[in-house]
Amino acid sequence: MTGYYEWIFSGVGAVVVGILLSYFLNDRKKKKSKRTISTNTGKITIHNNINSSHEKVNKVESFERKKNRLKETIKILFIDDNHNDFHIVSILKKQGWKSTKSIKDVINLDDLKVQESDIIFVDINGVGSTLFKDEGLGLASALKKKYIDKKIIIYSADTKGDRFHKALREVDGCLSKDAEPFQFSNLIEGLFDD
Repeated sequence: MTGYYEWIFSGVGAVVVGILLSYFLNDRKKKKSKRTISTNTGKITIHNNINSSHEKVNKVESFERKKNRLKETIKILFIDDNHNDFHIVSILKKQGWKSTKSIKDVINLDDLKVQESDIIFVDINGVGSTLFKDEGLGLASALKKKYIDKKIIIYSADTKGDRFHKALREVDGCLSKDAEPFQFSNLIEGLFDD
């Protein structure tokens, strides 16, 4: 019998006992998450949803980390002839979108601010008129064609206009200029959903 105890307390025996104990405990955890109770009317299965609630919390935390990372790295540009009167840029910065800028117009599609941006909001009226007769719609269309990977958003306070312009189908989104700030933020976040 002493040989048996010597084997258990030796290195090999301890490893074997550890593996068996680990297997036994993992098997018990699995059985705890799903239990079947027999009654005289049949079987009732009870599922322990602790793991699924942890998964939901992890998904929410993962989404928040991704959103914060986007806010730190995404470069947003607004092209608007009234950009000094338009306060969405400062609101987005306060919401954490650190690299948000605005300019009055683009007279060169190779403008450095355009090249550096990931998302470009283009006002329909008052911009792009030196390059396009369709002003902002023409500018938005040209930017999307030249920079396929950039997200181009058309926005305007104008409720009238060409609802069938090709640019509306080419860009990544449209938004009313007087939309609530959360709508701008939600649109930006939605552009990067997996």
